[in-house]
Amino acid sequence: MELKQGLYRVLELLTRGHGIARKINSERIRFPAKWCRYYESDYEIDTFAFLRANLIEGDTFLDIGGHIGLFAVVASKIVGEGGKVFTFEPTPFTREVLHQVIEINGCSHNTEICSYAVSSHSGETVFFDTGDVISNANSLVRTSRSRGEIPVKVTSIDDFVNARQLAVKALKIDVEGAELDVLKGAATTLRTQRPVVRLGLHPESVASNGHSLEMIWTLIGTHHYLVEYRGKLMNAEQFCSQPTLFDVNLIPSKTSN
Repeated sequence: MELKQGLYRVLELLTRGHGIARKINSERIRFPAKWCRYYESDYEIDTFAFLRANLIEGDTFLDIGGHIGLFAVVASKIVGEGGKVFTFEPTPFTREVLHQVIEINGCSHNTEICSYAVSSHSGETVFFDTGDVISNANSLVRTSRSRGEIPVKVTSIDDFVNARQLAVKALKIDVEGAELDVLKGAATTLRTQRPVVRLGLHPESVASNGHSLEMIWTLIGTHHYLVEYRGKLMNAEQFCSQPTLFDVNLIPSKTSN
């Protein structure tokens, strides 16, 4: 372990400022040396496809659950000089790595890193940390993996969008059990702007938060969105019976409003 850490320190010194390039789903992305092997080369291929299909030059994208910036970088490259990416990451150390990833990929010009957690309201709360370095399972929801608490500021999507006067084309929401609260806090944005949404769902953490997939399905329907899973539309039974992590696309129904 000490030898491995020593090698990483040497690599960090040799690659400082430009990182190590990886190809993930055909996208060339740079990472700090210590984290360059974090993602598999085919990681979340469907999320890459979602970004490529739904963003163009000049669009605005909200990345709720930014982690170390993989999807923020992909989106930044797509929306270009005239676009904007806002990526939200409340965990301090993870956010430090996120800053590095955004900088070494040349995305600072159109990407803003936000320290807020995102929920149904604005204010202050605690964020639960698993204690694992750059964990992607930190959350507003206390689970069996939670080891520490971090005081954070919290915002809703509606409050954030209204304060910035944004026109949002797409969102990615990956919030480890706080999905219902985030969607509740996006009600006006979903109703008036009709962005497409990439939504990660964590059934066990949703239950730990006192919510259910049925509640999320009902809210999605209230906003007249269709749910697409692996290229096919889902019905309520299929959606609500999922036992483990799954990701869906929320598509505005053309018959709404």
